[in-house]
Amino acid sequence: MNDIMSRAERKAAYMSYAEELFEDMENWYDKHPTATFEAIEEQARKSRRQLMGRSLTIFVNGRDEGKQLELPQCHECGAKMKYKGTFEKTIYGVEGETRLKRAYYSCPNPCQGTAFFPSGSEAGLEK
Repeated sequence: MNDIMSRAERKAAYMSYAEELFEDMENWYDKHPTATFEAIEEQARKSRRQLMGRSLTIFVNGRDEGKQLELPQCHECGAKMKYKGTFEKTIYGVEGETRLKRAYYSCPNPCQGTAFFPSGSEAGLEK
C-alpha cells in the first residue's frame, strides 16, 4: 500500500481482506470437517491476528505516512533534520504484525543526533 486512501477506499481494502480470510477459514473447515471446536478456534485465532495486523496497516498507512511540512529538529543539536524518504517498519503488536510506512528523518550533523521515524502521534495522527 503506497497511497493515502479515502475512508471508502480504506473500508473496501479492509472488507476485501476480511472476505479473503473468511474464505480461507471456510476452505480450512471444508478440509477438516471433524475438527474439534478447539482446532477451529485455533485456526480462527490465526485469521484474527492476520486481520488485525492488516487492518492496522490499512488504517495507519492509508491515512498518513508521517511526512511533516516543517522539518523536525535534532534532539541533540537542534539542527533541522533532513528527509530521507519513506521506509517500512514492522510493529509486533499483541494482536498481530503490522507493516507501517513512515517518513524518515536524520540529522545532517556529525553529532550522531538521531534518526526520526515519527509515530502516529508525532505525525499528527491523533487528530
